[in-house]
Amino acid sequence: MWTDKTHSRTRIENDEVAWLTTVSSQGVPSTALVWFLLENDESILVYSRDPSIRLRNIGTNQRVTLALNSDFRGNDSIVVLGSAGIDTSIAPADENLAYVAKYQATLDDYSWTPRWFAENYPTPIRIHITSVHGK
Repeated sequence: MWTDKTHSRTRIENDEVAWLTTVSSQGVPSTALVWFLLENDESILVYSRDPSIRLRNIGTNQRVTLALNSDFRGNDSIVVLGSAGIDTSIAPADENLAYVAKYQATLDDYSWTPRWFAENYPTPIRIHITSVHGK
């Protein structure tokens, strides 16, 4: 999947925020800013508040998009399409060393601890990547 998308993969590994769009059973989209982690070449992890609109939507419609910010002219846009689901086999955020390593500086900026984040965003969502649009 990533052979001709090295720039997209690098951005997905390093960008700290993205826009997750879920769609309700009535077809109403909902977009929210999220922190995320590329777990491997096939999936992305997001932790969510519970309850949330995104969890309700994913419960009835697993199709999602994850869009990275573009530049101010709309260049360098990257959109991941995938199928999302709650995955209770994933460790809490504060026990996920790769997740904590990626976000420790941001947690510090907000004066949040990894434990606080895990308590307030307890539900792991795994997005299975089906395609990536971007370079």
